[in-house]
Amino acid sequence: MSETVAHDAKASEVVEQYLETIYNMGMEGDVVIGARLAEKFKVAPPTVTETLKRMVRDGYIEMDSRRQVTLTPKGVEHAEGVLRRHRLTERFLVDMLGMQWHQVHEEACRLEHYISGAVEARVVASLGLPTTCPHGNPIPGSVPDARNYLKDQGAIRLLLAEPGQPMRLLLVSEVVEDEEAIIHYLHDRGIVPGTELSLVSGPPEPDESDAVLALADGSQLTIPARVAYALWVVPV
Repeated sequence: MSETVAHDAKASEVVEQYLETIYNMGMEGDVVIGARLAEKFKVAPPTVTETLKRMVRDGYIEMDSRRQVTLTPKGVEHAEGVLRRHRLTERFLVDMLGMQWHQVHEEACRLEHYISGAVEARVVASLGLPTTCPHGNPIPGSVPDARNYLKDQGAIRLLLAEPGQPMRLLLVSEVVEDEEAIIHYLHDRGIVPGTELSLVSGPPEPDESDAVLALADGSQLTIPARVAYALWVVPV
């Protein structure tokens, strides 16, 4: 592979990562700006700025006067294509190869860029038309409207739920799926899509403002507020 081709392939993967993240943040109602992307990807703000400029040039995104980023129809289409392959790959790794749900995100990130349409179709047929990935996120093209899935399901973040209200975990935010500490934290405590949860109260101690109490299938847990913010739940 020539150096130019290799560079182009890498750039394409970077753009796809940005598209996925912008799509997921928008789906979850978060404002997308360069600073948040720099924090997410752990890169310098000028690096994000240059990537966003290329994406504007290529018609994937638009930026308003406040530098807020939104996807164009072309950007939405491309993002959903990548996310579809990513989430189908995760489902394949869990359902067909027996991997654990907390192990598959990084593997899917490596594979998603190289799956052909023919392979995608065979995976869908083999899995029996799945609608979500193992983390509960919708597979674009397999649900009526993936961008509005949370709204259509009536989902809210666990952190914002009424204390004592029985809830069921719908999905784990895709925005944090690559943060292994959070995913392993959930896995170790048996908190997976379908788990019944209820928020007990706010911070258990005055000096623990970053934690909340919750019940998970009857067991009381102290959950970091950031984790509770990443869990989307629906009323039981």
